[in-house]
Amino acid sequence: MKKLEMVFKNELGKTTKISVDYAKDDLTKEQVETAMKEIIAKNIFETQNGELKEIDGARIVSTDIVELI
Repeated sequence: MKKLEMVFKNELGKTTKISVDYAKDDLTKEQVETAMKEIIAKNIFETQNGELKEIDGARIVSTDIVELI
């Protein structure tokens, strides 16, 4: 499984992570950056430490599961 992790800085300068499971294989930096800017501009999410204010980073996390039994 691939997961997109988007990391933002909020009003207090603390980081907030939003994760999306089953990220597409062909996501581009531009697509993710555009989505993150839209999230900030529209103030879609509320956090304990205030509004999301800036992009801190993004990454794709891959998880391989091997069934043993």
